[in-house]
Amino acid sequence: MSEENFTIEKMIQKVEKASSTFEKTNTELKRKFLIWNIEAFNIIASHVSVNKGTFGTGYPFYVLDKNLEGKLPIISEQIRYNRELIRNGEPFQKSIWLCKPCLDRKYSKMPDLKKICKPCPNMIDKLKPRKLINRLPDLDMWLICEDGKIEIAENELKKLLEFYGMRPSDKDPMKSIEDISEISEMLKNNIIPKIFLPIDTHIVEYSEIKKLIKKLPEELRESKKEGRKPYLPIHPISYRKQWQYDDEAYNFIYDYLSAFTAFNIQDDLQKELENSRYMVSTEFESEELFQILLNSATISNNRRFHTPELEDIFIEKVEQWKMLKNKSEKNDEDEISR
Repeated sequence: MSEENFTIEKMIQKVEKASSTFEKTNTELKRKFLIWNIEAFNIIASHVSVNKGTFGTGYPFYVLDKNLEGKLPIISEQIRYNRELIRNGEPFQKSIWLCKPCLDRKYSKMPDLKKICKPCPNMIDKLKPRKLINRLPDLDMWLICEDGKIEIAENELKKLLEFYGMRPSDKDPMKSIEDISEISEMLKNNIIPKIFLPIDTHIVEYSEIKKLIKKLPEELRESKKEGRKPYLPIHPISYRKQWQYDDEAYNFIYDYLSAFTAFNIQDDLQKELENSRYMVSTEFESEELFQILLNSATISNNRRFHTPELEDIFIEKVEQWKMLKNKSEKNDEDEISR
């Protein structure tokens, strides 16, 4: 496609169509495709020498259970968000998308999209590359590593991801758009794609994630007593175009409540997670926890969780947490009897 024909209109329509088609295709085949991506990452991560487990956050973990079972509801907020992109683009649809030739010339030298694209005065902020690819589906996967071994984890995981063809959307923005377009059309036509979704990969040390899980019930109690929003920052190193620390930390409260799904974690961390969830679910009403989730979410995630099915899934999940104490006590009894 020539630069002269590479218009904003065509690009934003491509992004909108790909993302909305992916969202509307809530089939069993799509669930299996998502599981394939998740399991592939977990297998890759298991070969990192300092690996202590993995976990996922975001979509689809807030719609599937711990065994990755469940139906995929159509989240109307995502479709509305995509259509908003087209509406925002209307005044600019006759313009040449200046980002395309800029990316062709400069992307190989860019640290990441934020360094040059974010301050650029030549494009409206809502139509810059990072804003476009934010509309695209991806996965957020986390590697837990041994304390003090982040650099080893970075080097080993990067090589493995590159070898098996997994990459973040920032690695090649134009290819990410093309890949998601292909994936969406294939799923729509009931064909299993053979390419991976973009994967945002994060690394966090074992002691940090354990401390956050243990601290969370206390933070919920204190924030309620003080009449403020609960906040526990988690600031992982993330694989964008390269490994880097993002400008802002995530609020672990939101990730913990909405979607935290652990894989292959050690017994002591699993026990800490179960104890934490039991305390949270028995000290707070489910509806109260859902309101905390909304208050700790970003604006877009807050709107997404107004989907009725997501609230129902959350309430059911919290009810299951209330059963964790019995499971934990049984495990302790079994250990003593050995």
